Amino acid sequence: MYPLHTHSAVVLPAWIDYNDHMTEGFYGVAFADASDAFLLDQGFDADYRKTHRGAFYTVETHIRFLQQLELNDPIVFETLVLGIDARRVHLFHSMLHGEERYLAATQEVLMLHVNRDSVRVASMSDDLLSSLLPFAEAHADVERPEGVGAAVRPVVKS
Repeated sequence: MYPLHTHSAVVLPAWIDYNDHMTEGFYGVAFADASDAFLLDQGFDADYRKTHRGAFYTVETHIRFLQQLELNDPIVFETLVLGIDARRVHLFHSMLHGEERYLAATQEVLMLHVNRDSVRVASMSDDLLSSLLPFAEAHADVERPEGVGAAVRPVVKS
């Protein structure tokens, strides 16, 4: 069950900056698509959102930019489930070049399940939780990749 291949894409023209490589904002877009793909595959679809009035809000991310991607490069995503409970989903995505397989970037993301009517954190449905928990259990013993729990360190005046 790991690595879990969650999404694939191609670097689009709109994602390219003045340095002729993928700009940082679109890494976030691509990672969000990977999170959405994982959740959709487990039943977090339009019917769920309508019936249960549930949504996932991203509350924290950390992206590491490791190697450049260029226009039309294929990209694939592998996802490690770090933890899941009734209200939280904690994932670690690896973005790889789709052909050369080098690690281009990683993202650690924490999402909260929210009731869309009250706009407050709320438990997800039992069915959705039941479809997500096996991933957390299967990934519990997977060695944590470099970057899990990483933070930006402050610049210290020398």
